[in-house]
Amino acid sequence: MANFSVGIVGLDAMGSALSRRLSEQGIGYTATDLNSRMLQAHLAEGGSAPAGSPFDLAQICDLVLITETSDDALRESVMGSIGLIHALRPGTIIVDLSDASPQVGPTLARSLYSKGVNWIEATPVGSPQDARDGKLTLLTAGSADALEQVMPVLRTFASKTVHLGEIGSGPLAKSLAAAFTATSIALWTEMVVLAKKLGLDPAGILDAMPLLATGAGTAPPAIAAEVLTGRYESGTTQKRALGDIERVLSAAHAAGAPATYVSLVQAACLSAAHSPHAKGDLMDVAHWMADNAGLKFSKE
Repeated sequence: MANFSVGIVGLDAMGSALSRRLSEQGIGYTATDLNSRMLQAHLAEGGSAPAGSPFDLAQICDLVLITETSDDALRESVMGSIGLIHALRPGTIIVDLSDASPQVGPTLARSLYSKGVNWIEATPVGSPQDARDGKLTLLTAGSADALEQVMPVLRTFASKTVHLGEIGSGPLAKSLAAAFTATSIALWTEMVVLAKKLGLDPAGILDAMPLLATGAGTAPPAIAAEVLTGRYESGTTQKRALGDIERVLSAAHAAGAPATYVSLVQAACLSAAHSPHAKGDLMDVAHWMADNAGLKFSKE
């Protein structure tokens, strides 16, 4: 299927899932990680074709999928002493699926242009299990021609790709979506808090509000499943949510665009992070709002 020698740099949850998916789809690959223990774990779980470092991998691969989980790890895997940059060949295509800030990819891409390397951003939306099932959505940016060349490989683990434009667009778009989620949670929680205080059935309001507002749709499942039951667990950390919100606010400030509601949600999330019931989860803001209203939501 693939006319490339494929490499994977980064073997945390997403990188591990991609390696398994490629194997299941009959695509050979070489894998490495800056952390030798991650590479050993990959081999112990049945992974194959290890490379000792990104430098070693770059010597034999002309399509490199990077799945690092931080800005520092992404920089180190590309520019470090054993990084890709020291062995990349002209024509190599790098697909960055890392969980990194919008500013990092463009900086690294510029550093590699003189080497004739194509850098494609493919910010994943979805979980490692989605990658295993071939159901990721990829927010892509970079050369359309290079993207088309590697699409047969990307389609093995992604069911949808969206091309956004310049490199840096993917992480920013994902942060926008995360900020929208945080704002939505706060807004819907406020609605059910008001309903309860006004003597209305919160569950009924959740069912009725989308119909009243738009004529169709259903209420956010997270509010019914987490707020009304008193669990308050989204699976997204408060730290991650605040990081995404900060990215959006920084971009909005640079663009001279208003972000009034996002600013309000940031303030609420920061307050919620210091509340007595804080778990470090995005849903802390919902719990904080209910506490301030003197309410306890639970089906018990």
